[in-house]
Amino acid sequence: MIPLAVPLAFAVLALFAWRYEARARRAYEATLTAAEKRQFRALRRVHPSQWRAMIALKQAETAATAPHDIARASPKRDVESPLRAATLGN
Repeated sequence: MIPLAVPLAFAVLALFAWRYEARARRAYEATLTAAEKRQFRALRRVHPSQWRAMIALKQAETAATAPHDIARASPKRDVESPLRAATLGN
């Protein structure tokens, strides 16, 4: 006989997985336009595995380009240090 803790553990894990998936879906949908949201929701109803793959691909693309975008977007400040000012004769 299976102890009562095993089905309870599965239920708790399923709840956490469902919440994580819902949060990822909402975060992804926030980046879409209204037409893309309708298309995404239709795909989610018909092919659940494909929309999960689409979210994973979007997250991978974001992670791959994020450091480059941040480096390009941040302006370089020209702050003169006291050592640099002394070597330039200012």
